[in-house]
Amino acid sequence: MKYLLLFLLFSLTLWAKVPNLKEIEAMPTSFSKDYYIWRFISEKKTSKREALQAYKLAKRKSYKLQKAIHKKLGYIPIEKVKNHKKDPKNFIIYPNIASKKSKNELKKLYKKILKQGKYSDTLKVMSADNPFKVLSKQRASLQCYIFNGVTSKYRKKYFNKAFSPQQIQQLIHEKQFNQTIYKVVTTHALQRAKRSFVFFIDKNNLTFESNFLLAMNALEFKKPKIALNFLKIARTKTTYQSQFDQVDFWNYLITKDKKYLKQLAKSYSISIYTLKARDILDKAYPKVVTPKLPAKKHFKNFDITNPIDWEKIKIEMKKNPKKLGKLAQKYKYSETVGIYSYIKEKESNYKIPYYPMPYPLAMWGTNKKRKAILYAITKQESHFIPASVSSSYALGITQIMPFLIKHLAKERRKKIVDLDEIFNPYTAVKYANQHLDYLTKWLYHPLFIAYAYNGGIGFTRRTLRSSHLFKKGDYEPYLSMELIDYKETREYGKKVLANYVLYRNLLGSQTKVSDLLKSLVYPDQTDRFRK
Repeated sequence: MKYLLLFLLFSLTLWAKVPNLKEIEAMPTSFSKDYYIWRFISEKKTSKREALQAYKLAKRKSYKLQKAIHKKLGYIPIEKVKNHKKDPKNFIIYPNIASKKSKNELKKLYKKILKQGKYSDTLKVMSADNPFKVLSKQRASLQCYIFNGVTSKYRKKYFNKAFSPQQIQQLIHEKQFNQTIYKVVTTHALQRAKRSFVFFIDKNNLTFESNFLLAMNALEFKKPKIALNFLKIARTKTTYQSQFDQVDFWNYLITKDKKYLKQLAKSYSISIYTLKARDILDKAYPKVVTPKLPAKKHFKNFDITNPIDWEKIKIEMKKNPKKLGKLAQKYKYSETVGIYSYIKEKESNYKIPYYPMPYPLAMWGTNKKRKAILYAITKQESHFIPASVSSSYALGITQIMPFLIKHLAKERRKKIVDLDEIFNPYTAVKYANQHLDYLTKWLYHPLFIAYAYNGGIGFTRRTLRSSHLFKKGDYEPYLSMELIDYKETREYGKKVLANYVLYRNLLGSQTKVSDLLKSLVYPDQTDRFRK
């Protein structure tokens, strides 16, 4: 372990600087490259010309990148759109911008542009005395564009109306309607709109998620037959085992037919649905692989703390999908157990679950509950790959955002020499543990801790204090878990909870998902935000 720590510290000194433009140009296109572009542009010594060159190399022009380039240049470069002819008579104003203006301002602006011989579909709708009535008469694509584009506040004030059957029949063929369904079904305040989304239909072109959400919406209004209909359609819209399991679990909750539980117990996918089914059937949880691997002091031409080296492995995996087993063998060591497990899971087409427990010294002194939540979060965040970089530049095995890294360092009275220090897995675990110290002052349940870790403490507080979620009632707490209004956090929470249960058991602390799910509607057992 002494050699490993020395190796990690040495490798950090090699990479503890912002790469220059030439080095960035040589990097493979990836979010890791974008992260270094962002850092390069943010450097004071970077010239405007160099910043512009680097910006053009980005895979994704994220908000952070746009903010950095705007600070450097005073504007955000706009890429030219080929073969796009702008209508000079079309006055462009985005629904989001328009919804922040008063009705009088919108009326005056619309009147002004009409006098100039121009038009605006957005202003035509939003300046009207009854915006929803005017909206419902527009073409389907425009209805979705405006409905989806306005602020949540505006939507609740002006668009909380019942969609007519004829209107829905028109909208259901529009791709953007999937987003409309999401915004309506997950917004409790839009009760009139939600109620109008309870309807029968034989088939549709909507996504799995939309059909599933329409099923949940039907259950909110106590229409189980309609819910079953949408679940039936949803099952035809996916090829993912995890989504088949989700549908089967809800079919069981509605019908109480144990054939669905038997199907879930046979699934290779591990989730709250399959674990709960095994609890009901009194079956043991599935066996998982927890590799115990030898140490290796040095890797030739590879640095586990270098994001670009990890990107090269991903490229190799994509190029040679039939040689994943051979590639995995190169990283069959304790220092790279995350990479090894990731490749092996992919080789098995995710049918063999790997639950590694690396870096035991980083967990020293923590109790089993804390170890389990740290492992559960880290598996979901990065699969234990030290040099992970997300599209939003969350970094390291515990995927901590740059602003939070700096905040946590400040709390420790430590000056961060370089953000890349977080690619050291021991540093990453230390900082994540520190952040969990704060979160667990308010939250006691792994699901809610996961919500806060992913979506933020403010989001979690708002969610728990809402009037309709995680209360006693039919299909609870499952219905609440499916109606969380931020998709990423909703799915993240469910996955971390399943991980947590398995890790608790791997650590020798017998735990059932049923007990954890049951406690969600009891505030005194889960959090300090509810009374």
